[in-house]
Amino acid sequence: MQYKASRFEFVEIPVATGSTLNRFYFPDLPNLTGRNGYPVKIDSIVFFNRDTLAKSALTGSDLVTTADLQKSFLTIYQGDLQVLYNIPCVSLNNIQTSASSTAPYVALQPLLNQLQNVSWTKSFISLPSALATTNVVYAIGVYYSVNY
Repeated sequence: MQYKASRFEFVEIPVATGSTLNRFYFPDLPNLTGRNGYPVKIDSIVFFNRDTLAKSALTGSDLVTTADLQKSFLTIYQGDLQVLYNIPCVSLNNIQTSASSTAPYVALQPLLNQLQNVSWTKSFISLPSALATTNVVYAIGVYYSVNY
């Protein structure tokens, strides 16, 4: 699916070596937070894995495996309100690596209807159990708009 994208931010969430955590929070994302009364409107969120990108754009780190992405879920907060709960992260991967690839992807990316006032530091990725591979990052793309 195509849509107008006026801005894009690449975000990564690190998974430390040997981590046994099953919840990983977003860092503070000042570019994706409203300023001076102008709200940031989130149009779409996409996830990348090592089948779609070789390394993270920010740190050059390895990305989560496809198997780990398949058991990861996204939760988004607006203030104290949980507005998106347990979206399968793999459903937010819209890149088909090849015709013979077994990596899952979706052709029709869900749009977020200009979601505003996201509380990024309260939002997270969760899993039912710890990741099989550590010392990796979740690589996430956020398409957004803001009217200054």
